[in-house]
Amino acid sequence: MRDKKEGLSLVLSIAAALVAVVTFGLVLSFAPEFVSAPQPTPTPGGVSIGQYREIPPVVLTDHDGRPFVLASLRGRPVVMLFGYTYCPDVCPMGMVDLRRLKQQLGERGDEVAFLFVSVDPDRDTPDVLRGYVKAFDPSFIGATATDQAQLQRFVYAFDGLYEKQKPTGTDPNLYTVAHTSFTYLLDQEGRWRKKYPFATPVDVIKRDVLALLNEQPLP
Repeated sequence: MRDKKEGLSLVLSIAAALVAVVTFGLVLSFAPEFVSAPQPTPTPGGVSIGQYREIPPVVLTDHDGRPFVLASLRGRPVVMLFGYTYCPDVCPMGMVDLRRLKQQLGERGDEVAFLFVSVDPDRDTPDVLRGYVKAFDPSFIGATATDQAQLQRFVYAFDGLYEKQKPTGTDPNLYTVAHTSFTYLLDQEGRWRKKYPFATPVDVIKRDVLALLNEQPLP
C-alpha cells in the first residue's frame, strides 16, 4: 500500500511539473511583455508600406538647435528610430544596430542619413541629443520638438505612439517613456517605404537600403 502511495505521489509530482512547464511556455508565447529583456523579432524581413506615404512637413529641432525637416534629407535614403536618451535598453541597442548597418554598408554608408527622433523633449535638449547620437557615429542626426503637438503629428505620421510614464520615485525627472520601437526606412524622395520590428537582423535592412541606393525594387 505504501509503495502505491509513493508511486501515486511521484506521478502527481511529475504531472505538476509538466503543467508548470507548459504554463510557463504559454506565458512566454502569448505574453512576451512579461519577459524583461527585449525579444528578437521572429520575422526575417520588414513590413512594406502598401501605399508609399508622404510625411507631413513637421518642423523639428536638430541636435544643434536648428530647425529641421525631413525634406532636408532628400536625395538620400533615411533610416530612423524613435526613442529617448535615457532609454535603458531598446534605444541603445537600436542605435548600435544603426552603427553596425552603416559600417556594413562601407563607403555607401555615407550616402544614407541616420536619424534618431527623441520622444522626450523635456530632458533631451539639443546638447544632450548631440552627445548621444555622436557617441554612436559622428554623422548621425538627432532631432525632437518642444511643441508636443508637432512631435505627436510627426510620430503619428509613422503610425507610432509614445507615452510618458509616471516617475518611479520622488524625483519628477526619473521617468520612462513607452514608445514604438520600429526602425523606419524612407526612400530618396522622402517617402516611407518599410518598417522593421525591433531586433530585425541588420543584414535585412542593409539589403533594402542597398536596393534603394541602386534604384532597384525593394524585396
